[in-house]
Amino acid sequence: MSDKTNGGTANANSQGQRNCLKYTSNLIIGSLETETSATEKLWVPESSRIQAEKVWVMKHFPPVTRFASLIFLSNNILSKTSLKAMLDIYNKAKDINVDGTNLDSMCVRVGPLCRTRSLLELWHYNETIINSLENSDILDTVNNVTRSPLYHDVFDITTLLGKIRRDSDTGRIIGAEAASMLFLLQDKQEWREAAMTWELDLVNIVKQGHRNLNNIYIYTTRSFDDEGYGAVNNDTKLLSAGFIIVLIFLVLTLGRFNLLEQKVFLSLAGILCVGLSIAFAYGFAIACGVLYGPVHALMPFMLLGIGVDDMFVIVESWKNLAAEELDLPLPDRIALALKHAGVSVTVTSITDIVAFAIGASTVIPGLSAFCIYAALGILGLYLLVSTFFVACLTLDQLRVEASRDGCLMCYKHKDYVPNQCSQKNLMALFSGKYYGPVLMKLPVKIVIVIFTFTLLGFNIWGFINLRQEFDLIMYIPSNSYAHKYARTKEDYFPDEGINTAVYCDSINFQASKNLFDQMHENIASDPYIQNGTMISWYLAFKHWIVKSGHPAIAPTLNADVFPYSKFKFEKLLQVFAYQTREGRAYARYLKFSNTTIPTLEASYIEMKHTHQPNSEAEIIAMENLRFIVDNSGFPDGSCFAYNVVYLTYETNKVLQNELYRNLALAGLAVFFVTLILIAHIRASLIVFTCVVFTVVDVAGTLYFWGVSIDTASSILLTLSVGLAVDYAAHIGHTFMVVNGTKNERSIKTLEQIGPAVFNGGFSTLLAFVLLSNSYSYGFSLFFRVFFLVVIFGLFHGLAYLPVVLSWIGPDPYCSNFSPKHAQIPQKSEIYSKELKVLSYNVDESQNSTDKIVLGNGNHLDSNTDSFQSPCHLKADVKENHCSQKQYNSVSKDFEKTNITSDMECAIPLLNKEKQDPMSPLEVQTKNI
Repeated sequence: MSDKTNGGTANANSQGQRNCLKYTSNLIIGSLETETSATEKLWVPESSRIQAEKVWVMKHFPPVTRFASLIFLSNNILSKTSLKAMLDIYNKAKDINVDGTNLDSMCVRVGPLCRTRSLLELWHYNETIINSLENSDILDTVNNVTRSPLYHDVFDITTLLGKIRRDSDTGRIIGAEAASMLFLLQDKQEWREAAMTWELDLVNIVKQGHRNLNNIYIYTTRSFDDEGYGAVNNDTKLLSAGFIIVLIFLVLTLGRFNLLEQKVFLSLAGILCVGLSIAFAYGFAIACGVLYGPVHALMPFMLLGIGVDDMFVIVESWKNLAAEELDLPLPDRIALALKHAGVSVTVTSITDIVAFAIGASTVIPGLSAFCIYAALGILGLYLLVSTFFVACLTLDQLRVEASRDGCLMCYKHKDYVPNQCSQKNLMALFSGKYYGPVLMKLPVKIVIVIFTFTLLGFNIWGFINLRQEFDLIMYIPSNSYAHKYARTKEDYFPDEGINTAVYCDSINFQASKNLFDQMHENIASDPYIQNGTMISWYLAFKHWIVKSGHPAIAPTLNADVFPYSKFKFEKLLQVFAYQTREGRAYARYLKFSNTTIPTLEASYIEMKHTHQPNSEAEIIAMENLRFIVDNSGFPDGSCFAYNVVYLTYETNKVLQNELYRNLALAGLAVFFVTLILIAHIRASLIVFTCVVFTVVDVAGTLYFWGVSIDTASSILLTLSVGLAVDYAAHIGHTFMVVNGTKNERSIKTLEQIGPAVFNGGFSTLLAFVLLSNSYSYGFSLFFRVFFLVVIFGLFHGLAYLPVVLSWIGPDPYCSNFSPKHAQIPQKSEIYSKELKVLSYNVDESQNSTDKIVLGNGNHLDSNTDSFQSPCHLKADVKENHCSQKQYNSVSKDFEKTNITSDMECAIPLLNKEKQDPMSPLEVQTKNI
């Protein structure tokens, strides 16, 4: 029966383990299966009107085209030589053949013709005609054209020419330096691969240039993916190398340079903690349905910075154990190390978690989701570092005590003595003997404070002037052909803005003729719409009715020369769009139902915004067009202005305010959480100033570095709050648990925790240092923000904060007695059952010596480093907040003896079972 029970238990345990592993693997794999890249889901508030507008547009007019846009540069593009060169490139594009598929088979058609918009359509792309032209013929045609002779639609030559030169007297065009050409391809699934290959071949042709042109630039549908994401993939490899650099740094700094005490496997365990926390955050969040987007790829590096910092704090506390504490059993030593490091790690972790949890309340879905992932990741990291990493540290110490090699654990050293050099903590020695004492000198303090506030003043100005700006071109590598095209377009076509459109549903155009006419007039006079760029099927239809003389027109007209009913209007519109040469160019702007009697379901007209200098102006342009359309008199929502770029504009409308809101809420979270965990309002306020100063300095310096507020910089600035807390909170908490004068406590703080803070910051910097020369703006921005966070965070944590604490820092906690401060001959005597305070009196008016009788006649002097009370019995009682109070100390048999002193707290009773009783011992203390 016992065997069956054991077997059943084993099977149950095995099944439970399999289920656990299955669930864990599902969490991890789940994070790889779902990624949201749709802009409207990630960055546009759910309450925005554009959400419904995009759904409508995608339903009625889904994108079905690809493109290739070229810019030709010449001293005079309106010369015969330049036109022939442009025609050469056009013919080469037509001749590209991909497995039997060419431009003619994939192009967007207007009737039987491929739609390619350029200057050459004025001569029908006919080589014979172009070869016969003289320069004067070219200028005459250019100055007189109003409609395309090839496609019969409105033609504005100025939209195709850049840096136009005009006659100062007549205003006639006499030359230009640039011309554009636009190929349109159908984006059908069956030939998408062929279309992408065709685009790539055309890019290669353009890169070769032409001997009769100064330069040619190109941008295609695939260009952003090729150039932008290609650079990202390359830089991702650099980030992977950054992880390896951090691992090497951990190996070099966590351990010591000898065969036993090196920490190779402990360093790997630390990196594993980061990896497991990433898997936990990704898997758990996606399992709960939280959005995952490309920007979430930043989170592992934040967790790396925070996790490595926590590891350094724990290991540094382990290294700082006193000599007598090192003789304690291993569990007690681990407990003492966590006693010092655990609170500090808890303060920073909980602060980060709460700050990101509050940030998740933002209306921007992508930013909210990122904050949720970050909070979960830090929670997982905190749990893993506090348990798994500490367990690995314990096992590693067992290995050391068993004299097993640091790399080959199966090999056991005999009589191995580590070299003396490896036993020195050089960082701690430097901080305690050189850096700390120099920093505590009054002139140095004054310089630090003046520099801090001068720096803050400049960066407050920069923060105030930090403007919201999003330019997608910035995310294309600056050395790529796509980036060069974009900048050339800005230079030669500065007035050309983005395309936009006004969409309408099945409204009664016949009854709404006057409203539609007025809307067209208002749009044409809109200062944010480029002149001559409106492409309107409605205006073309009206022009056709008046001018064409088609036999189907006359029977349908009323006295206003317009179809007299909705039915006649739509029937005549179908004739125009599908049966006439003039109308075929506009068929793609109309959608008819598939019923027996087709009706007009949807339509749109196109136009171009003028070029806007910044995001604020772009938003104004969008809102101005929306105002015109919304107030045209149509039923609500029947007509609306829309372009896919408006999704970005909607984000920009709220992004700056959301950034300020998130930073403010995160700052408040930092303050209140540190107040609760550090438990001292003055210490919390001082730590809070460090966080605020660091974030302001980072944001202000970004302004001077040419960075603006966009989605990426907003997320990185939110991240900076979490990283900045770590550098300040560790210092602030340690200051509260060391004894001495304020200057001494600042020096001790730098000695004990300073190396861990510095190593944590430096390791974070190492992870990104390889990105310093990245051509990708996203990764370059990534490096800039983290570089600034580390530099300013370390400065405020290791320079400004100790100086301020040395002046106005609070007194230490009144529980700061540790056995390591007493020189006890035998460790067992610390835990006496018979410890009993008989009397303790302090009289400031006398130079008497008071004694505390503990046993054996041994004396501990409070003016030496061999003893410190909970309120550090030092020479200057003014350093303490303890005053004129009586306290009781309790012996084993609870006998109470009154204690009169200037101390707030009595020496605590330390009990430990199975220790021999001590006889009375006198501890002498000098008069305070």
